[in-house]
Amino acid sequence: MATLGIGTTIVECVRIANMIDRHGEQFLLRVYTGSEIDRCVESAQASQMFASRWAAKEATLKAMNCYRQQIMWTDIEVVVDRATGPSISLYGRAQQWAEMHGIETLHVSLAACRTHATAYVVATDED
Repeated sequence: MATLGIGTTIVECVRIANMIDRHGEQFLLRVYTGSEIDRCVESAQASQMFASRWAAKEATLKAMNCYRQQIMWTDIEVVVDRATGPSISLYGRAQQWAEMHGIETLHVSLAACRTHATAYVVATDED
């Protein structure tokens, strides 16, 4: 397994909460998939969950080295399975970019507290 890229991001939870307050559904639908929104709003820590997903999406863009490729935020989805933990699913242009550059797996780690959320993503060419 070769490492093809690494990305990390830290974001203030209040920054994302303010964006949601200011722009509401328009912001949510531009950045998050329907299942991400559903999962986050069900949580008592919604701000931290939205912020950690934002961080993961930004870290994914960095790990894939594709910031200027017109990839939509919703082409990157954070999926959390209670048994296996978080993972990244790609769609549309993000998936096409990954395939063109030999990225087969995105390993992700998420963390959040009351004030900050962070994500770390490693892009590899094999599972």
